[in-house]
Amino acid sequence: MKEIRIVLSEGESRMGSLTKKASLILLACMLLLAACSGGGSNKTSSSTSNESGNNGSQGQQSTASNNSAETIQLEFWTINLKEGYSEYIESKIADYENSHPGIKINWVDVPDFDQTDVKLLAAISGGNVPDVVNLTPFMIPKFVRSGALTAIEDIDPGVKDRFVEAFWDAGVVGGKAYGIPFYGSVPGVFINSRLFEAAGLDPNKPPTTWEEVKAYSEQIHAATGVAGNMQTIDNFADSGNPIDILARRGVPILNEDGTKAAFNTPEGAAVLGEFAEMYQSGVMHPDSITGNMMDAAARFSEEKVAMIFPGPWMLRWLRENTAPETFRNFRVYPGIIGTDGKLNSFLQTFVIPAKSKHPKEALDFAVYFSGTVIDLIKRAPVAPGITELLDDPYFTEGPEELKIIRDGLPMAKFYWPLVPGLTEMIEALRVEFQEAALGRKTPQQALDDAAARWNEILAE
Repeated sequence: MKEIRIVLSEGESRMGSLTKKASLILLACMLLLAACSGGGSNKTSSSTSNESGNNGSQGQQSTASNNSAETIQLEFWTINLKEGYSEYIESKIADYENSHPGIKINWVDVPDFDQTDVKLLAAISGGNVPDVVNLTPFMIPKFVRSGALTAIEDIDPGVKDRFVEAFWDAGVVGGKAYGIPFYGSVPGVFINSRLFEAAGLDPNKPPTTWEEVKAYSEQIHAATGVAGNMQTIDNFADSGNPIDILARRGVPILNEDGTKAAFNTPEGAAVLGEFAEMYQSGVMHPDSITGNMMDAAARFSEEKVAMIFPGPWMLRWLRENTAPETFRNFRVYPGIIGTDGKLNSFLQTFVIPAKSKHPKEALDFAVYFSGTVIDLIKRAPVAPGITELLDDPYFTEGPEELKIIRDGLPMAKFYWPLVPGLTEMIEALRVEFQEAALGRKTPQQALDDAAARWNEILAE
């Protein structure tokens, strides 16, 4: 199996600060753009709008300045991106403004990732809405249910054709698309070759099934005392949240008509039972049920866990936050394919709030910014959302870690059911995973309780 061996340059041979964890929950998504601050009430308007969706890397030349002395101001929200990505974002904003002299982009970066949706809801209810916000697809249904987002087709029906179909479909709720794909990712398998060898395992032969992950982890823990793997159950992990953990093992999530939970089966209980067993025995790191994927990366960098499963973009963080002599032990392999032949995947999208005063211009900027993602990929390996960028020479011929993404894209699948109440449903399932892992409930009882809560939410 093809591996990625990590090579340090002289300039990379210093240890970074693990205190960057907060900014990397963004890197953890690597960019969960969506934050907070007002400004909508101060935006001036123009009588002429751009046609959206043209020339994704440049946007369409604005004619607003020819028809009005006023400047259209668009507010663009990101989360915790100033540290590490300011140059990229500011340069692309400057390029857009130079080609659109009638438009000014006000970039607002908010450092508090955990309260993104709360702040966005507050901004919307207060009328101080941003114009372009980055959200993960599973957050979209909540805002659609309250009428807070504009359907993309209602602004420009033709923009759909420019985007990767699987990524576009991940933002569809009730038959309408609300998300412009920005970038995506598929998971990898990160291993510590030193710990593999200490356990008598061949680091050239990583696990290729979740059953092997468990077996390898047990062998590593028995031989070294180190946790064999860490699987976090936070919402934003491209390594998989509780829905992914069940679905990639063949457990159905909803019934055929999407009205009731379907995961509380003996098969589902077996998967959760395996998760709980690894947790209780120490084979899985104890931070798995309370931490996020950046915690997993931190434990991996400290050699406190032998395997983690984020997207290849995590290499950058590990390189910057790991001692050089440790980093040399790290290898990255393709992600573990599910029983359905798919890879649970991760996506970032841009949404347009319904109260934006300039939806056409906002969409044009969102499409433009999606078209700049190759420059982002040069900083952290992810997949573009715009179809034509899949043929960009850097993406097709770039670093070896991009090959993991290129090869994985045809298998990309989003297991989240995009239904109203999804965020509450994910939280209910996560709580029950914790209950089972801590031994407070049997796996079957935990799933039964989660299913009961899901059915209540689905019936609302």
